[in-house]
Amino acid sequence: MNIVVLAQESASTWMMVNALREKWPSISVMLEKPVSRRTLLERRARRLGWWAVLGQLMFMALVPFLSRSGSSRRKELVQQARLKTERPSGIEIHDCESVNSPACIAWLREQRPDIVVVNGTRIISSAVLAASDAKFLNTHCGITPAYRGVHGGYWALYCNDPANAGVTVHLVNSGIDTGDILYQQTIDVDARDSFVTYPVKQYVAGIPLMMKAIDDIVAGRLQAFRRDDLQSTLWHHPTIWQYLSGRLLRGVR
Repeated sequence: MNIVVLAQESASTWMMVNALREKWPSISVMLEKPVSRRTLLERRARRLGWWAVLGQLMFMALVPFLSRSGSSRRKELVQQARLKTERPSGIEIHDCESVNSPACIAWLREQRPDIVVVNGTRIISSAVLAASDAKFLNTHCGITPAYRGVHGGYWALYCNDPANAGVTVHLVNSGIDTGDILYQQTIDVDARDSFVTYPVKQYVAGIPLMMKAIDDIVAGRLQAFRRDDLQSTLWHHPTIWQYLSGRLLRGVR
């Protein structure tokens, strides 16, 4: 089974890769460069307006403080799950400007993978999906379709919907977290958790689900489904006033 990973450099990417290579050691990785902050801001402003973007920027300025306060909890969760966040050695790691670039498409055609695991990239284009007969799988930090986009666990708690605070492993299409669902699992949170630890808990729950999905493909028993019981909603980064109101009035950290 030839498995490749399309990802961006992050702790979650290496948690996923290190876990996968314990079972499939010949895994190879293509890392794309992040979209520039200016480009991201311009895109968000077109979609949401500059007032919302200003609020998001103010919240982003707060995130480093949240990260420092939650660092010990994140380490505890990673250690308890026996996951590794370090960039691994001994595997092929390539770089490209974008997963949607001609270079990445050519690499995929050369690799001829059976499975492509996507982690934290920009939206995969239809050209990339058409470049390979592989199954493209993604770990999404949210229960789809109700919490598509970003920070799905946080938004579920913000909406007083803890039953849908969780993670989804799904097939990738050219939409935003709209592919058919393979597995979902909810997470439990307590007073030690916050905005910066919810994603860790989601990956701790999601990585075994990704392993199960790959095993299903190997065994020829993959079954996908959709959820018509949930309204499809796309979520964005919170603004500073959303975060503060959620924390002060709803108790969501």
